[in-house]
Amino acid sequence: MLAILGFGDGRDIGNAFGVVVILVMFITTILLTLVMIVIWRAPLILVMLYFVVFFILEGVYVSAVLTKIPEGGWFPFVISIILAFIVFAWYYGRQKKLNGEAKEKLSLDNLRDLLSSLEIQKVPGLCIFYSKIQDGFTPLLRHHLMSIRSLHEVTIFTTFRYLLVPKVNPCNKIIIKKLGIHGLYGCTIQYGFANSFNLEGDDYVSQVINILKDHIRQNCDGHSPDTVNEEILQLESAKEMGVIRVHGKTRFHISKKNSSLDKLLLEFYEFLHRNCRSALPVNGIPTEQVIDIGMVYNI
Repeated sequence: MLAILGFGDGRDIGNAFGVVVILVMFITTILLTLVMIVIWRAPLILVMLYFVVFFILEGVYVSAVLTKIPEGGWFPFVISIILAFIVFAWYYGRQKKLNGEAKEKLSLDNLRDLLSSLEIQKVPGLCIFYSKIQDGFTPLLRHHLMSIRSLHEVTIFTTFRYLLVPKVNPCNKIIIKKLGIHGLYGCTIQYGFANSFNLEGDDYVSQVINILKDHIRQNCDGHSPDTVNEEILQLESAKEMGVIRVHGKTRFHISKKNSSLDKLLLEFYEFLHRNCRSALPVNGIPTEQVIDIGMVYNI
């Protein structure tokens, strides 16, 4: 509506629309050529036959509409620049946040030292602690332990790993490992771009517990059957006591050492992040079981 009111002329709107259509066709030809070479591995002669014919044909169209850019054809370029800025600001801010979290992450030895230095109370129940750190522990855990001084008797640190495949085999979707500290386990949920996963309800929790039981039974070397059974009973008891899901909310403080462009991108990212929808309902995570932990990073 704003574009129609702004141009006030069907001719300029037609020029803008024509530039978009021709450029989309031109870009599609280039991308499809790459798909034919990289993905389909088509014979080079067929690829060149397709590319040369359509590149010349659409190149003529593109050269014809370039003269229309000053007469309304500039509008789609402005929209593209705005959208590109939004996407880049989101990516840049997210990477800054992930890098800051990775620098402050805890190692297994750090966690052992922290648990031994603090008087941590063990709370009955099962805690699923969501984290973005693949190797190590999120610094939110340190913040949680130093603030609350408690930890559930069974805590499963859960991370998500995106794979460049359409779908992940169900048997490889959930990977469980013991972390070397009693009651602490790691869980990695792998998914592809065509996968849909739901983390809601007892089905997901039961699936994780069953996989964890199998992992304990298969890696019981050096442990007596009584010890293995005791650990399995602890899992079942913790599940019966109730499930809590801990989710971190991180913000960052923009330091003065950043350049003006960095400050602009990071402040815009913070604006987007404050107004975006939470990923919890989308992933099927029941919000009534979620405890949010907030933390601020200096960037």
